[in-house]
Amino acid sequence: MEAFSQKWFTMYYLCLGVLVFLSGFIVMVSYRRIKNYLTREAENEDPPVALRNLLKYLFLFTIPCLVFSFMPFSWIELLFSIWSFFIVYIAGIQLVRWNQTRVLIRQNHEKLEWYILFTGAMMVAVGLVILLLAYFVIRRTNLF
Repeated sequence: MEAFSQKWFTMYYLCLGVLVFLSGFIVMVSYRRIKNYLTREAENEDPPVALRNLLKYLFLFTIPCLVFSFMPFSWIELLFSIWSFFIVYIAGIQLVRWNQTRVLIRQNHEKLEWYILFTGAMMVAVGLVILLLAYFVIRRTNLF
């Protein structure tokens, strides 16, 4: 089970790191389209389906991370799992409070571009950190 746990974290960190890193660049490049999407979605009563699905899958992949962080016990993987749950919680709060969030989006649509660009830059930075975690796991376990 220990070998499977190490392989899980290696693949998870690599895939998630690349996805977050590339998504951050895409967000920074296409910030106007994202602004238009959020502005359109702010007119709806229900939260955006794309964001709900993203959080759902991040949550579903974080559960095995939490379990595997105890086989063998690793502080780094445990902290990463807790951090992932925290991200899901913070983003989920925004979707639960969608009525207030959509009012804020409509009222502050001129600042929305800056927030989208900032989010994209943070995604690039977080993607690099996750890729460094993958490198750490690979070096620690001598997988390659």
